[in-house]
Amino acid sequence: MQSRHWIPALSLAVLFALQATAPNAQEAIGKATSVRPQAEGSHAGPLSGGSNVYSKETVRTGDAGQADLRFHDSSNLTVGPKSSVRLDKFVYDPNKSASTVAIQATRGSFRFVTGSQGTGAVQVKTPYGTLGVRG
Repeated sequence: MQSRHWIPALSLAVLFALQATAPNAQEAIGKATSVRPQAEGSHAGPLSGGSNVYSKETVRTGDAGQADLRFHDSSNLTVGPKSSVRLDKFVYDPNKSASTVAIQATRGSFRFVTGSQGTGAVQVKTPYGTLGVRG
């Protein structure tokens, strides 16, 4: 009879374990090429050169931090000091028929240079407005 009480507890524990590994199951959209001296990703924690970055991830830098990110289409995003940038959406189509990039800069500075999908839709959201670029 006591084993009945363990079934809901065990089911709940399995559910929490699966949620904890969900970001790891996501496909990476790019990599950090360099991090000086520190930056942090919301999925993987501290970033270093070669760390994967994911869609819906927030990259934050400290007072002197800077992170250089390169996406699968060779787009580059440099996140400056004291910054927070969310990588909302990244759709890469090597045939360039349906490519989309959307980032949200909530604080600080950044520089975005398009790569091979430069003709796709790019959307940059800031606290002051939204910039949309269509190829």
